[in-house]
Amino acid sequence: MDWSHFGMDRPPFRPAVDAAAYFPAPAHSAALAALVAAFSRRDPLVLIDGAPGIGKSLVARKWLDDLLPDVPRVLLPNARAQTPVDLLQAILFDLNKPYQGLSEQELRLAVTGHLLDAAAGGFPTVIVIDEAQHLSTHALEELRLLGNLESRSGAVVFAVLVAQPALRDALRKPVNAPIAGRISVRCSIDALSVEESAAYLRHQVRAANGDPAKVFDEGTVELLASACRGVPRVLNRAAALAFELASEGETELVDVEAALEALERIGITPPDEDGTSDAVLLPHPGRESEPEARAKRKPTVTERSAGRGAKDKAVRKRPA
Repeated sequence: MDWSHFGMDRPPFRPAVDAAAYFPAPAHSAALAALVAAFSRRDPLVLIDGAPGIGKSLVARKWLDDLLPDVPRVLLPNARAQTPVDLLQAILFDLNKPYQGLSEQELRLAVTGHLLDAAAGGFPTVIVIDEAQHLSTHALEELRLLGNLESRSGAVVFAVLVAQPALRDALRKPVNAPIAGRISVRCSIDALSVEESAAYLRHQVRAANGDPAKVFDEGTVELLASACRGVPRVLNRAAALAFELASEGETELVDVEAALEALERIGITPPDEDGTSDAVLLPHPGRESEPEARAKRKPTVTERSAGRGAKDKAVRKRPA
């Protein structure tokens, strides 16, 4: 897709974590500030949790990007460690150290030696573990033991657990009490409000050097913001698809009809202005126009309602 058609020099709604397009919503800013404060205190362990797609990983990556380059770091993007060996091997792999063919104790000594050597530079090694809800009790205990390591300047590990709420529930179990007691900061990231969602969409366009007023038709931002329930990942998917539909239709604006079609394609029913969920899909140039495509498409609300009587809703374009 040629994003220059909309005056942008890159895709504004990326599926991957993009720290360059970080949006400082209040909940995300609070979690970022908590990370900064915990690291300055040299706390051993921090937890950031929230629903999938809410922006937890983005906060952690943004914080990593803002760290001094001298701070040693390990990033485990998909933690599925069931044993201490799994965790230790993952750490050594990220450090580009040998990790195969070693016993559990040899792995532990290799990680310990590296952490102590790195601490000589004055900073603890940051270990960010994403999808940390997949860590087993044994892996969590291994992480706690690594957090006990200290040099003359203090702890040699600063661990950040990025997880779904399931981890917070698991930490309430007595078996996980030792590591739960080491977590100094717990941040939960909530969904964006409708107003924050609208600001998020406009922010992403600006981050791609675009002008929201020139790419979004009146009412489009509000529609997407109200339909996607404040989840940035869903906002990205819906907005990106709406742009693709507008591009296919060779229009210069992403209008309400393109947004409605995008929402339908990803399985989201937008709310009506009266609070109901019977949204009317209007024809859009980006949709299939062949007779067989029309035959396959789902009937609109008006078509389904034909014959229901005078109380039926009339087809109308969503007001701005």
